[in-house]
Amino acid sequence: MATVKVARVSFGFQLKKSCLLSPQRSFSALKSATRTAPPPSTSKASTASVQASATTSSSVSRKSATKNEKKTKKVPPAPDNTEAQLKQIEGMMNMANTSNLFPTMDMWGTKLMTLDVEIPRDASLRMLFTNPGALWHAKQHNFSNWLKNAFSMYTIAKARAFTGVNCDFRFSHLFLPRTWRQLGNVASHSSTSWLAPMRRTAMENYLAMGRAIADKDEATLKTLTTADHATKVNKIVRTRKPGQLWQWNVLSDVSDKALFQEKIFRPLAISPGVTVVSIRSGEIYVAKDPPKRGNRLVIHALVKFETTQAICVFTKQGQPVETQSAKPHPVVEYLVLEKVGWYDNTWQVRDQIYK
Repeated sequence: MATVKVARVSFGFQLKKSCLLSPQRSFSALKSATRTAPPPSTSKASTASVQASATTSSSVSRKSATKNEKKTKKVPPAPDNTEAQLKQIEGMMNMANTSNLFPTMDMWGTKLMTLDVEIPRDASLRMLFTNPGALWHAKQHNFSNWLKNAFSMYTIAKARAFTGVNCDFRFSHLFLPRTWRQLGNVASHSSTSWLAPMRRTAMENYLAMGRAIADKDEATLKTLTTADHATKVNKIVRTRKPGQLWQWNVLSDVSDKALFQEKIFRPLAISPGVTVVSIRSGEIYVAKDPPKRGNRLVIHALVKFETTQAICVFTKQGQPVETQSAKPHPVVEYLVLEKVGWYDNTWQVRDQIYK
């Protein structure tokens, strides 16, 4: 048999021949050829890319899954602090119940913040025409302070914790007008006020503290002030020049005639010197058994001191030093006094508030 050989003609040769025979159709033929003739081995490349992408995606998913598993293993569950807090409270109560074994330790004598005593704001009627908005806010502020004062006075009366007053208070006394004259008027200058003995003690301690500052008597300051305020005062005392001597004098009347004035509807003829403007109380001693002495309350009273003072400075040789403080000048100070009910101590100066 005779074999017939068929010449193989390439695709490029055919395209070249057609373009030479008909030059006007060269561009259309080239365009149609490029559309109809797909490049060789595209299916293989696409399958290879699909397989590669599948493998990479599977590997990435596996890595992310392993990372998530590691994260879930590493992150511990949120601990529940309720049991720890209950154990801590139980331990404190046990220590409080066994306080007779440690008579020198006070479980409830912790360091406290100053309670929210407030300086009353000016709410004169002339502000109604000049600044009515400020008058409204001042009235709200003063009314809130009055409510807190009345509630604190009720708490102190219920615990019978007024210093120097035999207050046999009962719940039925709340329906008496004279009771509300006491509860609602902490700024009273009457000698029959429940705060009258406290005001007398406050003036005595104020005078003693001023003399102690002038004489650099740190022992007296430690008795009349709390630890934090004593540190502040001692810093001021130690910054004074060592070669100077101070003489502190109060020139205004600080006797009982000025402290206790019975005029209610008239302005006071003499400056009272001491006025309680805000008072707060809280039951801090919360042990099961009551304290061996006193009561469970801690009382903070904001007291306004109005005096006329003069500070004379001398050298060691006794020669006076010219200073502006040597002239009599009015001084207004707002001091926070503290009384711890289960301690046998006096009212101590805790802090100073500026208006």
